[in-house]
Amino acid sequence: MLKSFTASAIGAVILIHASSAYANGQCPSIGLSPSCSILITINPNGSLSFKSDPSVPPFDGVEDVLVGVVNKSGAAVFGISLIGNDIFGFDGDGAGTLVGSFGPTGYEGPGTSFTKIDDNRGTVNFTSSQGLPDQGFIWFSLEGDPDSVQLSQRITIDPGHGLSCTNSNGSGPAGAEGITDFKTPPLGKLREDPLTVAVAAPLANILRNQHFIVGTTKTDVQSCPTLRERGQKANNDRSNVFVSVHLNAPLTNVFTQTLFSGTKVLYDPAKSDSQTLAQLMAGTVSAALGLSNQGVDARTDLAVLKPTVSRMTAVIAEVARLSPPDDVKVHDDPAFAVKAANGIASAVNAFFSQ
Repeated sequence: MLKSFTASAIGAVILIHASSAYANGQCPSIGLSPSCSILITINPNGSLSFKSDPSVPPFDGVEDVLVGVVNKSGAAVFGISLIGNDIFGFDGDGAGTLVGSFGPTGYEGPGTSFTKIDDNRGTVNFTSSQGLPDQGFIWFSLEGDPDSVQLSQRITIDPGHGLSCTNSNGSGPAGAEGITDFKTPPLGKLREDPLTVAVAAPLANILRNQHFIVGTTKTDVQSCPTLRERGQKANNDRSNVFVSVHLNAPLTNVFTQTLFSGTKVLYDPAKSDSQTLAQLMAGTVSAALGLSNQGVDARTDLAVLKPTVSRMTAVIAEVARLSPPDDVKVHDDPAFAVKAANGIASAVNAFFSQ
């Protein structure tokens, strides 16, 4: 379904097959193509429908096609992802080159750009600050007919805190420090800052390999973007999901350690569908790490989530607590970061598959 009509929520992948002839208007007449040979419609429930007009020849007389997109979803959309044999294998004769190139490849139409994964996969971005508005139309060209289409999936990952954070200028403090002084490598007390980066790195790779478009607010332990900058990065990426990765501050009381250790996910109830993602993530991350599931908390005071726009689903994943019994599992498990990353990625995939 279309997640609260978010800008780039995902429906099921739609396999594309040519059907009986349609009059796919609105594309300009370019080369041998009098109009669009392919028309993709984004429907109110977030599904995508496809029409092919076999009477429209490739505009280059060989394989290049004009593709139109009409948005009837009820909300702005910021991109679609396409898969097809060599459709992004651009060879320099795109439709843009015939009418005044709109982008670096020559295959873009006005108001579009491409994020290419390889010759067979990529995303068409709708570059206006407002995306493709409801009832809007846009066109572009490709090196052939796509086989599948889906609304683009954009994620921004925020490794929380940073060793250079000083709680000034809106940056928040450096990350928490654990209470157990470990005598086996890694020696000393656990620190939140390197752990958030350690989780974010494989998480970004996992999601990119699953065809998500991924941005990160930082990639090293020292850096400390302000809380506003972190949310603004997600806005600039036009993401539809923002995940801030944290580890919870330690507890010193043995009784509270027993009751309140484990994975907890926080969400801003003002953000679209955030509770749904939070509940999924609390379950998948705790299961991946073998920790207690502490559930979710609705919070309206989370400064790192506030800058993200209301359409964006935004959560803070407190993947574990930096005190017993969690810290021993974090310290002793060399696969901790990858397990946590897989847990977060599983929740993201489940969220988009609903």
